Amino acid sequence: MLDDHAKDPANDPPRKNFCLSPQDQAALIQLDNKLPIVRDRVPGKANGYHAGVTPTGRNGVGNPMLSDNERRALAELQSRLSVVRDWVRGVVLGHHPGFYFFGRPGTGKTYTIRGTLEQDGVKYYYHHGHLTPMGLFELLEEHPDCIIVLDDVAEILNQRIAVQILLAALGSQPGETGVRIVKYHRQGLDMTVRFTGGIILISNLELHAAPLLNALKSRIHYLKYNPGDAQISALMRDIASRGWPAGSPTITPTEGMYIADFLIEESQKRGYRLDLRLLVDKAFPDYLQHRDGQTETHWKDLVRATLDEQLIFLQHTQAAPKTRQEKKEAEYEIIRKLVAEHHGRRDRIDAWMKLTGKSERAYYRRAAEIGL
Repeated sequence: MLDDHAKDPANDPPRKNFCLSPQDQAALIQLDNKLPIVRDRVPGKANGYHAGVTPTGRNGVGNPMLSDNERRALAELQSRLSVVRDWVRGVVLGHHPGFYFFGRPGTGKTYTIRGTLEQDGVKYYYHHGHLTPMGLFELLEEHPDCIIVLDDVAEILNQRIAVQILLAALGSQPGETGVRIVKYHRQGLDMTVRFTGGIILISNLELHAAPLLNALKSRIHYLKYNPGDAQISALMRDIASRGWPAGSPTITPTEGMYIADFLIEESQKRGYRLDLRLLVDKAFPDYLQHRDGQTETHWKDLVRATLDEQLIFLQHTQAAPKTRQEKKEAEYEIIRKLVAEHHGRRDRIDAWMKLTGKSERAYYRRAAEIGL
C-alpha cells in the first residue's frame, strides 16, 4: 500500500479535464495496484515514494516495473549499444571526426545518441529535417567547434555538393591540429570554415555504393542498428514506466505502461514490427488529447487507425455524457468500482481524486447520493 506521500494527489501531474471511460479508469486502477513503488527523487519535487519512478537511469536494466525477460532483453541491448556509446564519445573527444548510425525507423536511434550525449553532459547542436548544401555550410560556420547531430539525413546525401562539404568536414587533419578546412564558393565569394568539431549522422538508410558515399564511409565509423522486437518492446515499456514527457510528465507511469501495452499488443496482432516513435510521437499525444476531453474518438481507436493507416470501425468509442445526470451516473460508476477495488476509505478518496481531478467533498457527495 502507498504511504501518505505517495498517495498525495499533489505528487501527480495536473489534469485539466479527465474524460476517460470507466473501463479505462478501472484498468488503470488495476494496473496501478500491480506496479511496485520505488524510492527515488522525483524531478522538481522533494524525495519520497512515487509510483513507477525508477533509480536506474536511462538503460532500464534494473527497472522493477519490467519482467525478468524484459530486463534481460534490455541488458543484452545495452551491452551491444556500448559500441555506439563508445563511438559517440570518440567523436566528442576528438578521436574520430564523425559517426554514421542507421537502421529501420522507430528503434530508438535518436534516443540512444542524444541520451549518450546528455548523460555525459555534452553540449551539442541538433538538426532534424531538410537541409540544403548552403544550409549545411552555414551550420558548420555557426558551430565550428561543436558536436553536430544531423538526424534524418537521407535527402542531403543525395546532393553532391553537400556530400563534398561533409567530406571536407570529416576529412584528415592537416598537421594533426584537429582543424579541417571546409570551403564553399557562392556568388563569386570564397568562404572558409575551420571546423574542429564532430558530426554524428542518424539515418534510416544505408549508404549505397557510390564513389562519394564510399569516401564518406571510409572517413567515419558506420553502423547498422537492428534490434529485435523483444528488445524494442522492453525499451518501450521502460520509457513508458517513467511517465511522459520525460522530466516533466503529464502522463503518469501507470498510464504510460497502459498505453504501451495496448500499442504493443495491437502491433503484434497485425504482425507489425514495433516502432518506438508510434508510442512517443503518436500514442502518447493521442491519449493525452483524449484524456483532456479534446477528441470525439477513444484513444485506443486513434491508435488502431494509426496502425491501419485508414479509417476503421470504432471498437472503443462511446457517446460522451452530455447531460449533468449522465455525468453523475458516470461518476457513480467510478465510485462503485473504487469501493470494489479498495478496502480503505482513504484509498478510495485518493484514487477518486487521482482519476477525476475532483475534490474529496465531491466524492462524499456522490457516494451519499447512491448510499455508499
